[in-house]
Amino acid sequence: MSTPTLRRPASTARPPSLPDPFPTPGPAEHRPVSSRPAVSDDLLSLGLALLVLAALLPMRRVFIGTEWVRPVIGSAVLALGIGWGSRRLRVGPVTHLAMSIIGLLVFVTIAFLPATAAAGLLPTLRTLDALRDLFLYGLELVTLRPSPTFAEAGLLLLAVAGVWIIAYLADGMMFVLRSPLAAITAALVLWCVPLAVAPGGESIVVPGLAMLGAAGLLLLLGNANATGTWGKAVVAGTSSARTGPVPPMGWAMLTAAAVCGVLLAGALPGFQERPVYNVRGGSGTTITTNPIVNIRDRLVATNTGPVLRVDTDRPVYMRTTALDTFNEREEWGIDGTIGGSNVRGPVADPPSIPTETVQVEVLVEGIETGAILAPTPYLTTEVAGSRASDMRYDADLATLTVPGDAPLVRGDRYRVTASLPQPDAEVLRAVQPDPASPHTELPANVPQLVNDLAQQIVTSAGATTMFDRALAIQDHLRTWSYSTQPQLGSGSTFIERFINGQQGYCEQFAGTMAVMLRTMGIPSRLAVGYTPGTQGADGSWEVTNANAHAWVEVDFGELGWVAFEPTPRTDGNVLVPDGESVVPTRTVAMAQAEGDGVPDPVGPGELPQSRQTEDPLTGEDPLVPLGSEAPAGNGSGSASGTDDGGVPWLLVLLALAGVGAVALVGARGRMTPDRPPEERIERARLRAERVGAAVGRARRTGETDAEYFVRLSDGHPSGTALAGPSTRADFAPAVTVADARTAESAAGTIRSRLMGRASRTARARLAIREALSR
Repeated sequence: MSTPTLRRPASTARPPSLPDPFPTPGPAEHRPVSSRPAVSDDLLSLGLALLVLAALLPMRRVFIGTEWVRPVIGSAVLALGIGWGSRRLRVGPVTHLAMSIIGLLVFVTIAFLPATAAAGLLPTLRTLDALRDLFLYGLELVTLRPSPTFAEAGLLLLAVAGVWIIAYLADGMMFVLRSPLAAITAALVLWCVPLAVAPGGESIVVPGLAMLGAAGLLLLLGNANATGTWGKAVVAGTSSARTGPVPPMGWAMLTAAAVCGVLLAGALPGFQERPVYNVRGGSGTTITTNPIVNIRDRLVATNTGPVLRVDTDRPVYMRTTALDTFNEREEWGIDGTIGGSNVRGPVADPPSIPTETVQVEVLVEGIETGAILAPTPYLTTEVAGSRASDMRYDADLATLTVPGDAPLVRGDRYRVTASLPQPDAEVLRAVQPDPASPHTELPANVPQLVNDLAQQIVTSAGATTMFDRALAIQDHLRTWSYSTQPQLGSGSTFIERFINGQQGYCEQFAGTMAVMLRTMGIPSRLAVGYTPGTQGADGSWEVTNANAHAWVEVDFGELGWVAFEPTPRTDGNVLVPDGESVVPTRTVAMAQAEGDGVPDPVGPGELPQSRQTEDPLTGEDPLVPLGSEAPAGNGSGSASGTDDGGVPWLLVLLALAGVGAVALVGARGRMTPDRPPEERIERARLRAERVGAAVGRARRTGETDAEYFVRLSDGHPSGTALAGPSTRADFAPAVTVADARTAESAAGTIRSRLMGRASRTARARLAIREALSR
């Protein structure tokens, strides 16, 4: 039976910040009650980081590809890392805020605008001006881009700034307010916003489980601190602790809530239905837009398999519909809805001009889910096959549709007879524009630059007729550069930026040409669908998402609509009319292969081979973060791009983070000798006790420091050397720095001796406990 003795007050003998997260069982009178949290802030920081990363998973619904991953996740990790470092350095909240603001500014400078920075790193006044313009550009993109969209710099800047702010706030709620629930609430903003602004379709099981799991873990860690126990269950009404795992009921409830929440979500009323209020804003894209057509999404789709297989004797555009209105938001759309009557026999009469009859058989392959637009050549006159009975034809838009409750699916077949108009160029030159045509209407906010450029082009070409003016504008635009991620350009509107940058993709080329024609009173519209595709050995044509395309149609009255091709597709898979062949029978690529025609840039699909090397605003390409490249191949994004062969962007970020971590650890290490001797002795004592617990030699009930450390060291002098300072720290009026040094050296010797003979399991257990105690 041990005899109670007088001991130094707990506040002196055991500083509140130093108790072991795995305290060794012992009598209450031997170890004063500690107020140290059961879970270290480092572990809480890790739990918070997992929560924020889980909250970012739905972001993949907002952006196409993976180019958003590095800047967005990098901003979250770096923001939380600055919070961790500020706690290590023991700085105040004002200093932490300043560090976070500076960190964000440096981060966005490196990621988006390195050319404006000093040494590519430090922001300058030019950087701030460029960031302001890019931020305003991003706000404009929010109202015009549908989700999912490309990770353009303006949108990415908004995402990075928003994620950084949320991460900073979550860190403050966790470590200033000490409220895990508040931190989870902040993270829920990151998780919920992408689900609200992006269309559904993908399962939320994985993001839901990840978010619930990370939130539950943080709550359990916070609860451990609130109750003062971690790894133990305290028996009510007693002063002793019963060892055991984290309360199993907590894990069981967390698991059940996560599984039930995800699995039962589909049973809730309105799940995956249209929202009461659509917070996505407009559904438009730059230049061309339609709720059921999104060409650029298809151009970079990861699915590279065939969409259609078309059996025909000659290459034809497979047209899905036409967009005949242009509004003040620079969106091309459809005036009203697509209607028409059921297909019964002939669909439409051939035009009253020479035509070429083409027989086309279509096999539907990997077309998108819910497709109601049936791709056909222009001008379809008859439809047959298993789907013909439920098809409808809209003569005004020359569009063939199927019912919404019976969309096109893989394996559907239909046969089409088309009468391709073959007008003579001289006959077209004689046609005058119809001043009353609704296809010349434009909103009042079309920039004057558009009309000025159109007039300059036709004047330079000496074009006076509708046909020659359309050819002149088509040929001029085909000298510009193609890119699915065009340069920012300059100007207050998208069409201005496209004209000034002279770089874009098919929707921008076709949409701009149609607007130019309308400014001169020439009736025009956009046609959307697919280019001919690739001809196989059996003679059929394979059409993929990479063939998604938009072109221009001009109304020549009784002669019908004539197609024009302003886009310089890099694969040459386009039909370009000229003064001799209004409806060409060969694509540009076929003409090049036969040694004829003007060469177009050759590349994989409708993707750029070169980009403008300097942006008017920044001197850099601001549409992708540092190290990103334009999509290649099928257009899917890459997460490991480099910038002009330089160091990968992610490695630069990791290197900066590593330097910062080393500096913080070094700073913390330099502060260690300033700790009070009592605190250093307490740490040494706890270090030895942790080793003892790890190897199964924990302190026994009633065992004094001298008895325990001598037994722990197997009689080695290090046991006595540690027991002396430890006892004096409890009972003596004061201890010295020399006592602290002796205790630290002795504890290190005990640890080395015991670990040298310990099993791998014991060493691993000790490593975990020491990591959690830091």
